[in-house]
Amino acid sequence: MIDSTGAVRQQIVVGTNPTTAFDLFTRRMTDWWPSHHHIGSAPIDQIIIEPREGGRWYTRHTDGTETSTGYVTAWEPPARLVITWQITADWSFDTALITTIELTFTSQDEHHTLVELTHGDFDNYGPDADRMRDTFDSPDAWAATLAAFAACSTVSA
Repeated sequence: MIDSTGAVRQQIVVGTNPTTAFDLFTRRMTDWWPSHHHIGSAPIDQIIIEPREGGRWYTRHTDGTETSTGYVTAWEPPARLVITWQITADWSFDTALITTIELTFTSQDEHHTLVELTHGDFDNYGPDADRMRDTFDSPDAWAATLAAFAACSTVSA
């Protein structure tokens, strides 16, 4: 859903506690990230989010190459993570483009966590802003990615 600020918002309840959900999201992204969602020329080998502010978010591919996605701007386990998405409308990394993804992990009970994702700053895409906002709001983008994360969290719990 697109909110009044123009950000894409998605949420899902996962079958584990916030600490495990945060760990799965940040340290085991390769386990659940849709394999076709990457910008490399070879399949994904490993997706890495370095566990600190300023850490890189990148993908190592099966041919040994790496592609960058963004950086960690807030690392607050197990409650909050903010990362940049620096992939252009042409699906390449650009250090000059910064959109922001904020995730919060809120306990619902001892076995369930509400994960809320807000992807904003689409105006930084310039003339491609509306198209990219619609792309990330489509059912096969963040909604499907979070569904894959939730499915993995239930198995991993």
